[in-house]
Amino acid sequence: VQTLSSSVGAMPATPRSTRKGSRSRGASPSKSGGRSSSPSTPLRLDVKALGDSADVSSISPFSGVLDESTGHDKYSKYFYRPHFLIAMLFGTVSLYYANFHVEKGNLQTNVKRGLLGATFAFLLYSALPTPPARPIFSRPHPLVWRVITGACICYYMALTFLLFQSVDDARWLVTFVDPCHNGLVECSDGAKIGLGLGRPRALPERSYADACTVWTGKEGCKLWADLNKSEEPCMGNIQDAVQDEFFFAHIVGWWGKALILRHAGAAWINSIVFEFIELSFQHWMPNFAECWWDHIILDVMVCNALGIFLGHVFIHYFEAKEYRWMNISGYPTAPGKAKRLMEQFMPESWDSYDWHSLESPKRLIILVFVYFLILLQDFNAFALKYILWMPPRNPLNTYRLVLWWLLGMMAVREFYEYTTNRAVKRLGHDAWLGGMILTIEVLIWVKFGREANEFKEPFPRWVIVMWATVLVLFVGWFYHHFFVVPMREHKARGRKQR
Repeated sequence: VQTLSSSVGAMPATPRSTRKGSRSRGASPSKSGGRSSSPSTPLRLDVKALGDSADVSSISPFSGVLDESTGHDKYSKYFYRPHFLIAMLFGTVSLYYANFHVEKGNLQTNVKRGLLGATFAFLLYSALPTPPARPIFSRPHPLVWRVITGACICYYMALTFLLFQSVDDARWLVTFVDPCHNGLVECSDGAKIGLGLGRPRALPERSYADACTVWTGKEGCKLWADLNKSEEPCMGNIQDAVQDEFFFAHIVGWWGKALILRHAGAAWINSIVFEFIELSFQHWMPNFAECWWDHIILDVMVCNALGIFLGHVFIHYFEAKEYRWMNISGYPTAPGKAKRLMEQFMPESWDSYDWHSLESPKRLIILVFVYFLILLQDFNAFALKYILWMPPRNPLNTYRLVLWWLLGMMAVREFYEYTTNRAVKRLGHDAWLGGMILTIEVLIWVKFGREANEFKEPFPRWVIVMWATVLVLFVGWFYHHFFVVPMREHKARGRKQR
């Protein structure tokens, strides 16, 4: 084998049909007749067998780790293999100990510790095996996705620095990075963090459960009123909720999550469970309190459903479309060149995810774990905003959600390949980075919540009963589906054979 690219091309991809019929970890899914947005995953390759002329740029972004353990004996090989999960555990334990079991200091001491902590976080990421030269996605350009990974590393280091501060100092420092105070973005007074640079202020949390009456109009009211013409709406509270700017943001958010999960059922279940999360934690954050029609109708049946539907229309369009890509120079006319240039910013193709969650207990637990991580990321958005006194309309909240959306697409793709593809032996840099960022965000609101005496109210009894009931029903169904039913089928096949 002279080059890595030739060896990759010589490896046949596992057909989709064989992957569907197997309960073991198979190849990554791709639609027949189209090209995957990510390269087919080759087996792990030995770097020494490739020679000096190996084309490193053709390494798969999922399994193309250069095997540094080659040439070592069986006792030392372990120390030369990538250990992403051990590195994540080591980083989490180290940061937890440094912030929860070390004596508190003043601002000057905490800044020094924060700088050392951010340096430790960067060195921990640098200790991982070198990322593959090819990113997971190639559109609009691999450079874009490498820059996104770099931005996530910066956010990862900034969170680590913030973790070492006290809650009062953190609220003070956040005012200096607020785009509204730096002249970068024009904001209303209600969207600014604090009263100015270095002047934090507590937030009046808004509750959406203050006016829950459905029919508010009198005789002659209109179902949809023009408030500028002083018309009276028949359902004024619902119209106010629909006209709220977060109504549209809700739809866009679930469109983005549909692109991350790439499975309608998974996205739909995730959207329903989050409504139960809001019900369970509204005694901690008043922003979670909503009317019944807001939870059931506007959120689940309208915003979530519409966002998931639009997301999967987007996915299936690119999944079924046949591509005949040509270089820009290959188009003779200016409109053709312009059209091809715009196509560069669209996916080359798209793969749906088939988690096979009902095929084995392991696969279902993996999917439940993915649900938990996504729900935790959503909860972190509200908890960080609440504990750092950041108004909901502040641009920093939007920047964080966009960055998480971009990182989430890469991280979930890597985690999907890691859990469903036998050729993938490592977690992946973006998935590792997402896990560490998620962990540090949790440590921040837990630490600051203890210092500010927040998040101390006990859960209401009905919340405990609700989740205990859900857990019992899930465990019962889990045992029946994966153990009782297969045992009955096995006995039935035995009787037929006799």
